[in-house]
Amino acid sequence: MTQLPLRNIRVLELSQIVAGPSAGLILADMGADVIKVEPPDALEPSRIGTARNGSFFFFNRNKRSIVLDLKKAEGLQVFYRLADKADVMVENMGPGTTDRLGIGYEQLAQRNPRIIYCSVKGFLSGPNSDQPSLDELAQMMSGLAYMTGPQGRPLRAGASVVDIGAATYAVMGVMGALLERQQTGKGQKITGGLFETALFFVGQHMAGVQQTSQPPRPMGERDRGNRTGGWGVYDLFECSDGHQVFIGVTSNAQWKRLCQVLRLEDLANNPDLEDNLGRARNRELTIPRIEQVVHSMDSSLLVRLMSENSIPVAPLNTPQSVLEEPHVQAPHRLMHSQGNNVELALPALPYESSDYDFSKRYDAPLRPGRDTREILAEAGYTTQEIGQLLRAEAAKIL
Repeated sequence: MTQLPLRNIRVLELSQIVAGPSAGLILADMGADVIKVEPPDALEPSRIGTARNGSFFFFNRNKRSIVLDLKKAEGLQVFYRLADKADVMVENMGPGTTDRLGIGYEQLAQRNPRIIYCSVKGFLSGPNSDQPSLDELAQMMSGLAYMTGPQGRPLRAGASVVDIGAATYAVMGVMGALLERQQTGKGQKITGGLFETALFFVGQHMAGVQQTSQPPRPMGERDRGNRTGGWGVYDLFECSDGHQVFIGVTSNAQWKRLCQVLRLEDLANNPDLEDNLGRARNRELTIPRIEQVVHSMDSSLLVRLMSENSIPVAPLNTPQSVLEEPHVQAPHRLMHSQGNNVELALPALPYESSDYDFSKRYDAPLRPGRDTREILAEAGYTTQEIGQLLRAEAAKIL
């Protein structure tokens, strides 16, 4: 097993809440030395996104923490020294904030032409580029929330999919910039956009509208009563124990096996149901029968039978019950870390390599500035100089 691929990359992260920390998390889990720069008021209730809660402990594992006051000349000089040796800078501050602090891309690139400056913003270039945005706003503006909820009741996704997605695409840009730098020796600025990420997610529906000129039907409207297109069997069913199970039949062979498992031979032999088009048109014949059989079965038995017969199936889990899934409990699916004296089992990055496995090197910093002394010493500050910075409160350990 080789070492992690970004083991020689140093990252400065000046970010908050979800989007920026997600980018730092991906880079950190891939082996980069991510130094999280936190503000002096990181633990103040008014400072959103730095509170030590479950979300923070997930998005900030494998990072080191230093507290710097960038409004003080001494703190800014420390930041410059760190940036001079950094490969990547990650930030998701409000529009114009880093420029005002003196740490925008142009300012840092003059000092370190090799730096790759990764920003996650509300919008990419265009009329709205100077406007702030948030995950939920991007879902509303892009049409994603419209497509998720019932008609007239737009609904955001149940996770920060836009924040995390924008960070992931930005990191893809960072990877490309690192490859390009090997040839040119120069860094570049990479910007990920929340709105553009949500728009990308809606691309399939935008294409459908333009192809058909028909208004899109939100996913929340595609229930058993009014759906005539799509897959004939693609639904949640309630079992005898009160749990729900999703079954998706996407081939004729799967349909035959489903009928065999549920002992619905008459449906299997019905010529009107032999293909998906027929099953979608005749859901009033199939769905009530499937519901009746499934309602008499235990959910674990149903899942096992569907799985054994290669029929797509999924129990409806919660963020708590999914931890009990055997696949989630398999090796390398979760990383274990500490957060407020609680052992947390949290998802690893969702890809595998034949050469390396992911592991936890650092717990997320319980206290801001946990690694301040260590980071300053690595940057070349003497013990006396570190003491002076701490006394001046340009650097802190909260």
